[in-house]
Amino acid sequence: MSFNFIPITLDENIKEENLPIIYEPARNLETLELLTKNGNFYLVSKNDAIKIWVLKALNKQTSRYSYRGYSKNYGNEIAKLFGRHLKDSLLKSELKRYIEEALLVNPYIKEVNNFTFEKEGSKVGATFTISTIYGSFKQNIDYIKE
Repeated sequence: MSFNFIPITLDENIKEENLPIIYEPARNLETLELLTKNGNFYLVSKNDAIKIWVLKALNKQTSRYSYRGYSKNYGNEIAKLFGRHLKDSLLKSELKRYIEEALLVNPYIKEVNNFTFEKEGSKVGATFTISTIYGSFKQNIDYIKE
């Protein structure tokens, strides 16, 4: 498990032009396994790196406050939603809030919006748009109640 930190202080006064280009080790976006080229790991940058950071930050195993190697700002609290009997409207509202809280600590992410939700049995899916300093992209995340 890698240490996930942003090498700058999380401060609302940080200006976009002062942020260094973000890099992450290249990963398969389905399994999060590290990728190699010619037997060597490699880095991706900008929105490709942010996509990987987002998937790791929203991963069900990346529970906030659970790992001492992570900042207290990194991770999510989405696991708290499952195992509770919530109405669909409340579940969607809380899931949206937890996703925003997990992602907006990253100074490269400016906004998370345009949420849509799908619930099918014990699976809840969320699709949303992430606006970064490099542009925007759509993200889909699925959670299954266990």
